[in-house]
Amino acid sequence: MTTAIMTLADLRTQLAAKLQEQHNALPPPTSARIRPVAKEGFKLPDESILEELDGIVVDIRYVNALYLKPYKKGEIETPTCWVVSQDYNNMSPDEACEKPRCEECAICPMNEYGSKGAAKACKNVIRLAIVPPDATDKTQPFIMDLAPTSTTSFLKVLRGLKVPMQTVVMNFKLDPKIDYPKVHTSLLSPAPESIAPFLFGLIDKAQPSISRGFGLRDHELAN
Repeated sequence: MTTAIMTLADLRTQLAAKLQEQHNALPPPTSARIRPVAKEGFKLPDESILEELDGIVVDIRYVNALYLKPYKKGEIETPTCWVVSQDYNNMSPDEACEKPRCEECAICPMNEYGSKGAAKACKNVIRLAIVPPDATDKTQPFIMDLAPTSTTSFLKVLRGLKVPMQTVVMNFKLDPKIDYPKVHTSLLSPAPESIAPFLFGLIDKAQPSISRGFGLRDHELAN
């Protein structure tokens, strides 16, 4: 009698039907963040990578944050002065700041070009709450921060819209020619009609994450 030797390839074939059950049994990711990674793509909370990202921006926040120490990969530092605001033209340090630098961001010397080399000492980020075009009421909005080098094209798209941003699909791509994650935004298409019943609920669902300040989990800004 001969005994067949089962290989890993055989096992993969036989267990293929179990793969979806395996995925369904996993706990949900602890973060809702999408992180642009230079020359790779957009890293999702489950660590998978998308080369490009198509999504509907359901809400945005303007985030200013002043860090006193140089950025070091792997280290998390809470900024000494920061604000998360719905209105770029109305930004003042959050009352939870340890050392607020000025009453208003608009007149703060640390928020002026040249306060750190040719750039700003205060980091200006746009935080997006994004859902896929096929989102439903079960969808958890993702959060993605656009670093200062990535905000120009997003704002250009936003200023050119003749309809609310929640009714269009945007495409996000990384510039493959540079060594840091510079995101380019473009207008892709109108949002599908299927998302209409869920939009207001998705906006509400995004609020805890998109409005979150600093000194809490999941608070890192894009670098």
